[in-house]
Amino acid sequence: MYTRGQFAVIGKVGRKALRIYDEEGLLVPASVDGQNGYHYYSEEQLALLEKIKSLRKIGLSLYEIKQVLDGKANEENLIKSKIREMDLHLKEVKEFAFSDKKNKDEGKDLQVDIRPFKKCRCLYLAENVELENLGMSVGKLYEKAARQGMEVAGSHFVIYQGLLQEDGFSMKSCLPVKKCNSEDTEDTIEVFEESCIHIKFTEGFSKVAKAHVLLKEYAESKKIALAGKAYEVYNKDMSVDVYYPVTIGAWEEFKNDGR
Repeated sequence: MYTRGQFAVIGKVGRKALRIYDEEGLLVPASVDGQNGYHYYSEEQLALLEKIKSLRKIGLSLYEIKQVLDGKANEENLIKSKIREMDLHLKEVKEFAFSDKKNKDEGKDLQVDIRPFKKCRCLYLAENVELENLGMSVGKLYEKAARQGMEVAGSHFVIYQGLLQEDGFSMKSCLPVKKCNSEDTEDTIEVFEESCIHIKFTEGFSKVAKAHVLLKEYAESKKIALAGKAYEVYNKDMSVDVYYPVTIGAWEEFKNDGR
């Protein structure tokens, strides 16, 4: 008979693990000394310990192992299921590695340039604070333009403001229009930015976060101070033009340094 400590050393397992196996009913000590409370294991239980360790190594849970030991689950079926699960996990890891490499390679082709955000007059809605509602807001803008006899003059876009504020940011959905038979209304604004860092992103709307990361990294590498705003222009070809306005002082310094 072996004490718990001796059994742990011989079986190459932690004493804590033995206590857990005992509590879960997987490997109960052969006897307990009524006077000192010592737990004793028999030599025959080493084989059971090895089996538990082997099943744990391939990923079976303590509950699954208990089911196997109690004869309530088929060991072979559980192992086959675990193999399928591991094969699927390996496939997902490989797909992730390939996708991550592909994204990095695609990112190399994205070029940052400096340009203005051209002046335009827009109908706008400031009601959407979640991107999930963007489609609804854009639809309302097109309807409003039709009601007011305004010709659409460009792709719709979103303005993010207050990006440098700790308490969050606001959004405006905008639709460039030309005035037709009506006067300018209170729900139009004029938009213009003299200097922005810009990327034309062609990998689809769902991945446009990558463009924001690249622009921020570019600004940091060039030590360009950003104005806390961003524009996303959604084009019909599924590309997105992303603009980050630069503060006036930072832009003058950038030009003078020849960066």
